[in-house]
Amino acid sequence: MAKTFTSDILPLFRAEDLACMAPRGVELGNPDWMCDPAPRNGFEDHGNARTVFSALSLASMPPDRSLAQSQLDTYPGWMRSGFLK
Repeated sequence: MAKTFTSDILPLFRAEDLACMAPRGVELGNPDWMCDPAPRNGFEDHGNARTVFSALSLASMPPDRSLAQSQLDTYPGWMRSGFLK
């Protein structure tokens, strides 16, 4: 089954994560922002989502915790599904 932002990615983030990142221009709770296909930050496509995944993988986001590996494993599946909302 295809993974979607709303059902598979958004639940990875707490309200505190959304509030913390929003002032930095990282709109974790916004499906349009997260699924935007535009290149950014050195990525050829879906730069917002790929930048977030990079930060999650490096455990630099969220700032007060790391996601469990099982949570991180969800993200590439969503990307392979085509960044569906």
